[in-house]
Amino acid sequence: MLAVAVAAISAAAVLVGAMDGVHPVSIALWRTTLVGLLLAPWVRPPGRTDLVRIALAGACLAAHFATWFASLQLTTVLRSTVLVCLGPVWTGLAEWVLEGRAPSVRWWLGVGLAVPAAALLGADPAPGGSLLGDGLALLGGLLGAIYFLLGRSVRARVGIGTYGSLVCVAAALCLLPTALVVGAPLWGFDWPVWLGIAALALGPQMLGHNGFNYALRYLPASIVTTATLLEPAGAAILAWIFLAQVPTPLTVIAGILALAGVMLAAWPRRKAA
Repeated sequence: MLAVAVAAISAAAVLVGAMDGVHPVSIALWRTTLVGLLLAPWVRPPGRTDLVRIALAGACLAAHFATWFASLQLTTVLRSTVLVCLGPVWTGLAEWVLEGRAPSVRWWLGVGLAVPAAALLGADPAPGGSLLGDGLALLGGLLGAIYFLLGRSVRARVGIGTYGSLVCVAAALCLLPTALVVGAPLWGFDWPVWLGIAALALGPQMLGHNGFNYALRYLPASIVTTATLLEPAGAAILAWIFLAQVPTPLTVIAGILALAGVMLAAWPRRKAA
């Protein structure tokens, strides 16, 4: 399921990048709305506590999509996907603060590699890069990490159909007033845009995010978020083919170092014998 999910999310950045000129909040709103409706037949009423956590996770998912989609319109696919995939670093910090699980020496070594590499990536003056876009990608990664942590606490008790639908409905309910406030158009798009939104809903969301949420019932959040580190490679290849975004050698090297550091930081701990 993780393999299927990674393959599906690799297309997300390119699909959003191809919808140039469409407001990121509009894309996020329609993506979450479609998935919420598609999974609605499998919804079963969750407990009150789980419903509150699902609502919080939905709010984080909404903010994650809005910031990351905006990032993809300001910087390159490779830079954006590498920076948003720093989520496992944020996950480790959150587990330390909220659950009292002190990071291992390996985590600190990984962070010590990932953070300077991410800074090097941001300093690369390659065409198409943007510090604002890079910053939004970092924020999107933080929000995505919180979304995964909240989902892990719910998925042990709530089915994937219920969780997948309700978390997307919650996200859509957060994005709707946001769209009205920022003036994001909700209709009147050309048919290629509608096809792109449908592809986002069926691929990256239905197979990708729901695949990760399915895996959260059986695997720690750190392992699931580590699997997302394969996304930048697939996304970069697709961006090269379909968007003509050719990364510079410095961008590739910095991206590899950053992902290697994150993988080291998020590598699962050995259980005591």
